[in-house]
Amino acid sequence: MKNTGYLTVAILGPALMAGNFAFAGGPAYRQLMGAENTPPAIPSPALSEAKSIYGENSMQEYYQAPEKLKKMADSTVALVKKDNLYFDPVKRVFTVKNTGKLSEIANLDESEDFASQGKLANCSGAYVGKGLVVTAGHCVSDDPKNSSYFGDMFMVFGWKYEKEGNIVPDFPADSVYSIKAISVRALESGNEDIKRDFALVSMDREPAGRQPLILEDSRQPRVGQKVFTIGYPLGLAVKINDPDHAQVYTVSKNVFQTNLDVFGGNSGGPAFDSVTGRIIGIVITSTGPDYSFELNKDFSFIAEFSGPDDAINVRPELGTAIFGSGESFNVLTTLRENGASISILDEGKYLVTLPKGAKFQKRSFTFWMVTNLAGNSVFHKGRLMRESQDSFGTGVMKLPEEILRLVRP
Repeated sequence: MKNTGYLTVAILGPALMAGNFAFAGGPAYRQLMGAENTPPAIPSPALSEAKSIYGENSMQEYYQAPEKLKKMADSTVALVKKDNLYFDPVKRVFTVKNTGKLSEIANLDESEDFASQGKLANCSGAYVGKGLVVTAGHCVSDDPKNSSYFGDMFMVFGWKYEKEGNIVPDFPADSVYSIKAISVRALESGNEDIKRDFALVSMDREPAGRQPLILEDSRQPRVGQKVFTIGYPLGLAVKINDPDHAQVYTVSKNVFQTNLDVFGGNSGGPAFDSVTGRIIGIVITSTGPDYSFELNKDFSFIAEFSGPDDAINVRPELGTAIFGSGESFNVLTTLRENGASISILDEGKYLVTLPKGAKFQKRSFTFWMVTNLAGNSVFHKGRLMRESQDSFGTGVMKLPEEILRLVRP
């Protein structure tokens, strides 16, 4: 792919586009957090997007949960970039040094859930004994050049609100661990009978005073089974989902679908059987966006179809987005569905005007494109979206035999 000197980004692969999925901690999440500028796939007009919150938001703060669930949360970890913590050698504590208010980072309305909280984590994980932590495959990498390189991460216990408005300001040394090695990992795209996304990592030392969470070793997930998760959505302090809120809707060979409430950052978090409290899977995907943004004025730009098929070049100084020469049907269809008026300027070149009041979901192709052309100033503050309680779209990886074999007593 030729770099023109302007913003050049690869389109996500066909497997993600076909499922309209975004990792709950992957590119769409990192786009929101500002770590990279990867666009969603150019959408197929036949696909629709769902939401990540179903009915009421069931996520509870640590201090709001029953003692049993607090103890389970105490054995989950936040995967945190090492450069976000500072170690004080005198006090022997790690202090948070790089965090930001979610409403400011993501241009969210202050009244929305968790908007005033700070981001710290990248992914979630669960301590399962023997100095081992279960997480998602896309949360850790053995490639030093990858943004998820395990050597650049800490695993942190205790990122929580102990009472309303009182976030834990620092972590004792026995709450922070490095990743010694990746014991087993898979990251394979495809449908739910093929997809594999899991990892088991070893800690640099046995954790102090942490009770291992138990893996379900015999029974497979089943439709109608009540489930919940504990994790670090959007990198925020730990959130504990209501065990009575969600259930399993479909079960495939490797992945089962639920209506668990999750955001980006929940990836790698444990999915529990609500009755037994045992881990039955690993949160890996959520469909669609979690926030919606509304244009505060008409917005016009030029869509040009003259580039290679595997790239989008956004040139804000020219008010132009350049797409692959074969992408005009999908792109223009999507823009028309968003209410755009389109006029032909030249062969392969169109003037597109999106109307004031048009709403775009955060992970959508159109939102990505507009923000890269004009930033956030053309949008009102984002608002949380909700899907009906009886819909679903949160994907959970079944526990693979590779992990069970290493964790069994």
